[in-house]
Formats: sequence, structure tokens, C-alpha cells
Amino acid sequence: MLSSESAFRDFKAYYPHARNRVSVVRFATQPPAAFPNTAPSEVIASYGLPESYFYLPNQFYRHKNHQLVVDALTILKERGTNVVVCASGSTEDRREPGYYDLVNSVVQKRGLEAHFRHLGVIPLPHVYALLRASTALLNPSRFEGWSTTVEEAKSFGVPMILSDIDVHREQTSGAARYFGVDDPVALADHLMQASRDAHGLVVRDVVAHQDDRVGAFAANFAATMRQAAGEPVQR
Repeated sequence: MLSSESAFRDFKAYYPHARNRVSVVRFATQPPAAFPNTAPSEVIASYGLPESYFYLPNQFYRHKNHQLVVDALTILKERGTNVVVCASGSTEDRREPGYYDLVNSVVQKRGLEAHFRHLGVIPLPHVYALLRASTALLNPSRFEGWSTTVEEAKSFGVPMILSDIDVHREQTSGAARYFGVDDPVALADHLMQASRDAHGLVVRDVVAHQDDRVGAFAANFAATMRQAAGEPVQR
């Protein structure tokens, strides 16, 4: 069971002789009912963030591509454009223990501390609060399966600025701004335009028909399990 057609293509490329029966089941998220009760304005104030910021909730792994964001912010600083990216997530990666320190040293060397804010690992209700009030979700990753953060942004109707990889296109059906994984200028342009288009603090609620999307995922998952067990599947 794979989460995207993009992953299915990778599966076929890396395992061309596999005879497994493969199903693609794209998951959808249902925000816990209690989490939207956390006031975004209070969370924003507690972290000292401005009303307009971009949210990057990725772990600090090299393929998550934080360095591109730092490069884009450097370009914006040179343009005299004040943009804030708020990042959260773990700094620990046993595969490359010094990666976070490397990125952070570049942030400090370029004087971007006010523009790139890393909050560390934060409570999940705070994650939802920051997402709901962000100018846009930012995901510069070089590789994803089926991005949970993108699904969460979709569930609240949060605008998205995403790396132009196949799975992001598949997951959003073109309803986002896209940039190349090695193109900081394109990312800087998107951040600048989205920042100019922002109009103060906007707090979003769960979109209509989200229950339908989650229900469709559940039905697809259940059908796949029945098929795997050899039971007849009704469609």
C-alpha cells in the first residue's frame, strides 16, 4: 500500500521485477476537535512572531531543504523585503548530526535571525494554531511520500508554497505556488508576492466537506484491506 502515484512510480522503477499487488491509498487528515480551540493570536504572541509569517513545520533533515529557504531569505533581505519564516521541528538526525548547526551558522553569518525563526519541537495544538494563521504553509522538501503538513494545510484552506516535485503537484492538483528545489530566486519571488497579498491576521477553520475527504480515504483504505484479505470488494 503506497500513499501516492509518485511513490508507485518509484516502486516500479526500483523494483521492476516485483509481482506484488500494489494499491495507492492517499490519506486525508481530520484535525482533532480540541486543537482549533487554541487561540492562534495567543500562540503567535507567545513566540514573538509578527502577524504575517510563513510556516515551515519540517524536521531538520537535509532532504527537507531548509538551506534553500535561508538562501531565499538572503535574497529578500538584499531586496529590502522583510519576510519571516517560522520553522518548527526536531533538530536531531542521527544520519547527519551536525546539519542543524550548519544551517543555523549560515543564518547567523548572514544576519537572518529575525527572518528565520526556529521554535524547536512545539506542542501539536501550537502547530495547528500557527498553521491556521500563517500567510502560507512552506514546504521546500526534495522528497515526500504524501505530505502530512500539506494535508493539514488543505484541511484548513491554508495557501501553500511548495517545492515543484511530482507528489506536491499530485497532492494539490495545481492549487499552490511552486518553485524548483534548487531555485531560491523563485522561492523569494513567491514569498515576496504572498507577503504583499497578505492582509493582517487571518485565522482559518476546517474547510467544508473535509469529513467527506476523510470518509473517502477511510473507504479506500478499508477496501484495500478487504482486497488484501481476499474478500470481494464492492464499489
